[in-house]
Amino acid sequence: MSILCLTGHPGKVSIMAMAISPFASTKETTNYARLCRLLVDVGSQVLRSTFNTIHPPATLQTVLGSTSVHYATLKSLYKGRKKVLNPTQWGKLYPSHAPVSSASFDITLLTVLLRNICGLGPPANGWDRLPPATNISIADDIARVKYYRNTVYGHVPQASVDDSSFSAYWKEVREALVRLGGAHVRAEIDKLEHDGMDPDIEEHYRELMKQWKKDDDSIKDKLEEIEDSLENMRRNFRDATDKIEIDMKEVKEKLTSLTASAEKSTQEDSLNDLRDTTEKMEIEMKEVKETLCSLTTTVEKSTDEGIFDPTELINGIRQLYKTREGWLSPFPWCEEFQFFLGNIFTRLKVVRRKKTRGEITDVFVEMSSILDPYEECSAPRTVLIEGEPGMGKTTYCKKYAYDWATKQQESQGCGSTAVKVVLLLKCRDIHSDVWEAIDDQLLPLGIDEKVKQQFFQFIRENQSSILLILDGLDESPSGKLSMFSKLIEGRELPRCHIVATARHEAGKEVRKCCDTLLQIEGFTEKHVIEFVTKYFKERTDLATKLSQRMSRDKNLREIAANPLNTALLCLLCEEFEGTLPESRAQLYLDMVECVLRRYRKRKGLLETIEDLTNYYKPQLNHLGKVALNGLRDDKLDFNESEVRNHAKDLTEFGFLSVQPGASKLRQTLHYAFLHKSFQEFFAAFFICSQIQSKEMKPEELVSDPRYFVELKQILLFSCGILAMKCDEQVVALVKSLTNEVNKNEGRGTKTVLEAINECKREKSDFHSQLSKSFGTGLSLTNLDLSYNDITDACATCIAEAIKVNKTLTTLDLSFAGISDAGATCIAEAIKVNKTLTNLYLRRNDISDAGATCIAEAIKVNKTLTTLDLSENRIRDAGATCIAEAIKVNKTLTNLYLSENGISDAGATCIAEAIKVNKTLTTLDLSFTGISDAGATCIAEAIKVNKTLTNLYLRRNDISDAGATCIAEAIKVNKILTTLDLSFTGISDAGATCIAEAIKVNKTLTNLYLSENGISDAGATCIAEAIKVNKTLTTLDLSFTGISDAGATCIAEAIKVNKTLTNLYLRRNDISDAGATCIAEAIKVNKTLTNLYLSENGISDAGATCIAEAIKVNKTLTKLDLSLNGISDAGATCIAEAIKVNKTLTKLYLSWNGISDAGATCIAEAIKVNKTLTKLDLSLNGISDAGATCIAEAIKVNKTLTKLYLRRNDISDAGATCIAEAIKVNKTLTKFDLS
Repeated sequence: MSILCLTGHPGKVSIMAMAISPFASTKETTNYARLCRLLVDVGSQVLRSTFNTIHPPATLQTVLGSTSVHYATLKSLYKGRKKVLNPTQWGKLYPSHAPVSSASFDITLLTVLLRNICGLGPPANGWDRLPPATNISIADDIARVKYYRNTVYGHVPQASVDDSSFSAYWKEVREALVRLGGAHVRAEIDKLEHDGMDPDIEEHYRELMKQWKKDDDSIKDKLEEIEDSLENMRRNFRDATDKIEIDMKEVKEKLTSLTASAEKSTQEDSLNDLRDTTEKMEIEMKEVKETLCSLTTTVEKSTDEGIFDPTELINGIRQLYKTREGWLSPFPWCEEFQFFLGNIFTRLKVVRRKKTRGEITDVFVEMSSILDPYEECSAPRTVLIEGEPGMGKTTYCKKYAYDWATKQQESQGCGSTAVKVVLLLKCRDIHSDVWEAIDDQLLPLGIDEKVKQQFFQFIRENQSSILLILDGLDESPSGKLSMFSKLIEGRELPRCHIVATARHEAGKEVRKCCDTLLQIEGFTEKHVIEFVTKYFKERTDLATKLSQRMSRDKNLREIAANPLNTALLCLLCEEFEGTLPESRAQLYLDMVECVLRRYRKRKGLLETIEDLTNYYKPQLNHLGKVALNGLRDDKLDFNESEVRNHAKDLTEFGFLSVQPGASKLRQTLHYAFLHKSFQEFFAAFFICSQIQSKEMKPEELVSDPRYFVELKQILLFSCGILAMKCDEQVVALVKSLTNEVNKNEGRGTKTVLEAINECKREKSDFHSQLSKSFGTGLSLTNLDLSYNDITDACATCIAEAIKVNKTLTTLDLSFAGISDAGATCIAEAIKVNKTLTNLYLRRNDISDAGATCIAEAIKVNKTLTTLDLSENRIRDAGATCIAEAIKVNKTLTNLYLSENGISDAGATCIAEAIKVNKTLTTLDLSFTGISDAGATCIAEAIKVNKTLTNLYLRRNDISDAGATCIAEAIKVNKILTTLDLSFTGISDAGATCIAEAIKVNKTLTNLYLSENGISDAGATCIAEAIKVNKTLTTLDLSFTGISDAGATCIAEAIKVNKTLTNLYLRRNDISDAGATCIAEAIKVNKTLTNLYLSENGISDAGATCIAEAIKVNKTLTKLDLSLNGISDAGATCIAEAIKVNKTLTKLYLSWNGISDAGATCIAEAIKVNKTLTKLDLSLNGISDAGATCIAEAIKVNKTLTKLYLRRNDISDAGATCIAEAIKVNKTLTKFDLS
């Protein structure tokens, strides 16, 4: 038997043979060993990762602590009658002199933990059977891995697997592991599939597989014995119950017999017999009582040990939702205005937002599917629903809870598990933690403490079937948002499904932690009409009036998108028989008038034509002051002392309600506004009174930065109210806002645009005047409004502003939610603007209509040099109009149209345009729909064009035919410097033509051909070309199909090439042979500065050769060897090289097999190296010993600024050493140990 020395970490094992293995290796035995290695190495890595996700390392000590609910479970598995855990495993869970770390858990221990303390319910078919292909939960995939482990182990007598079985097993195991571990695992598995396996390695993994199976079988047997023991206990319990029933039956029969006998006997005999019988019965009843007491004790003990039925409490919560959430009374001053959710609820428009950038999609989401998998997340746990005030977030939550309570959502799932309990919590009433909130808001008064704790334990143990709804993150008490963030991050209740609602400003704090982002956009026009029709089912004439008014009034349609406003519109329409206000501020003012009139009517006071908001101004101002103080303090309810002597009037008005909330603990009398938007309105009313009375100046208001963020709605209402009261004052307010924007370099511009939009009046251009006032006062040269939901309304305002602005040169409106209407306004503006040079409209909703207007504008514009319309909905019609425009435009130099729907027809028109255009230098048509026909036209154009220097055609459908035409064009073109044909459909034939072209081309400096089907043959032709080419500085051949033969040819070429500075060969099939040739080349090359060789098959031998090369190379500054097979031997050679190298500044060695030995050598090297600024050693096998050496090195190193050590095996001890080193290091600016 061979002796093996293992170094490394899970998934990266370096094995050194000390003797010759007796096993003869064949393809079939290698297949078997490779499967063993996949299951043992990657399997343990993935199971550990899964366990860490459920119980993060940072909280593991607490999770396993003696006060934890899991401690008793684990102790029973260790100390119980059947010992599942052995002393070694127990020692890893509870080490004596070090903190616990999952890194030390073997695969058998991980399996035990996942099954017992991770809240994973068993798969439908149990842990020992193959789950159906459609079942892909975490538990199913763990069972799937185990099943295939057993299947593979079934081959142990021969230790071989044929090719067809190997392929089938490998695919199934790989997909399960990728689902468990994440997409990054796939690359490691694919690499493992082709790694070399010598006989010693095969033998090693065969033995590991045997040991894993043996340990697992032992645990399985013990678990089965425990189950048998429990079944015996249950059987004994049933037997005892049966015996009691028999005994009781005998007693009953004896009593019956005694009664009959007594009736027949004489009195004396009867008394004697009765005395004897009674004594006998007393003895028997004593025995029965003792048996019953024993049985009761057993039952109580069982209950104490965790038998708990939550059905009664869950039914109580259902009933609470039916009564509390089923009815909505949004306006307390109008008691008759309330409705039953089941009758009037109209589906709100809820759309999905992309998590990557947060932009809104066109995907509508049904209430029943908010937790369903989608393309960005296969198993969503957390959902964030954002929306503007009054948009219906709370109503949505109420409806969800009501549907669950009435079992309309019974089939709704949390991933693959049905919802058992929906816990709807109002954030504004949470004053402690989530457990107190559940008790306070949902559980019955006077609930027994023991029952309550059992219910809490039920929640902890069934997290994957619990849905926690947190309504109103933005309304939570001050300082509580961090608690909710921890819940959403999964630091508490990590498997519980969570749906949270928030306004956008609060939502952005937790967006990054949420699996699914949804936006509630309220009602579509169709939904508004449905709501109005249902509301006015007894007054169809009013329904018709309101519907017709909204169909012709865009502003009213925008207001009605907010469900609360829709309800108000219905109420006011009824009140005023169809006459409705225009602006939101006017809507709320009319509502106040309506409320005050109803108040006077209830009080029997005379009707008056006087403005009631003015008549009751003292009370309303006091209410506004209370509202403002509350919002400044992040408080949404008030006690009686704050309302003071106005309490009676204000509550009778109906603006404040006596607020019981959901809390059963806070019984003191307090008040709250019916919705936060009303509180904001009254705060604005007070501020406007202050400005009108000159007690406050506009500049005092806007100098507080909170009015641009958390208090923004107050500012918007203030502008709207002032616009109806005094033009001069609102103009002054806008000027003050503009000054703040100038001082803050553009921050707050969106708020200003929204404020101006609030000032719209019917048949008036006042808001346009305000926009121009803003434009005139704006003194910035660059204004970045990207990643803001600007929308068309605000785009119209900014368009008016840039018509008169004289300073702005760059305007970025990318990712801003602008459609054709907004684009049209901007187009009109750039017709007259005389300063703007750069306009970015990337990733909006602009189609051909908007593109046509912009095209007309650039025909007459004389300043614009850059126009970015990428990632819109422009098709051939829009592209054709733009093409016509650039025929006559004389200033545009950069045009970006990537990721649109432009096909060959549009490309042909653009090609014709650049034949005559004399200014365009950059044209980006990447990722459109151009095929060979379009490419051919573009090729013809660049034959005659004399200005275009940069042409991007990445990710199109261009094959060899199109590439050949482009190649012919660059033979004669004398201006092009950059050509990007990455990710098209080019193979060796096309690459050969391009190679011939760059032999004679004298201008091209950057050529990108990555992600094509170029093999060694094509690479060889390109290599021959760069031997004679004298201009190319960047060549990208990443992710093609180049192996050692192609790499060798490229290496020979760069020996003689004198211009190439950047060479990209990432993600190819280059092994040590190819790397050796490249190393020899860079020994003599005098121009290459950046070399990228990541994701290849380079091991220690290749790394050693590269190390020798950089000892003598004098130009290379950046070297990327990430994701290869380099272990300590290769790392040691590289370390020796950087001791003497004087040019390398960036070195990437992540995702290799470097352990402490290699890290130690690299540490010694950076002690003396004087040029390296960036070093990446992430995803290796470095532990505390290596980290300690690196720490010592950075104490003395004087050049390193960025160091990456993430995802290694470094514990707190190693991290502490590095932290101490950073204290004395004076250059490090970026350090990652995550």
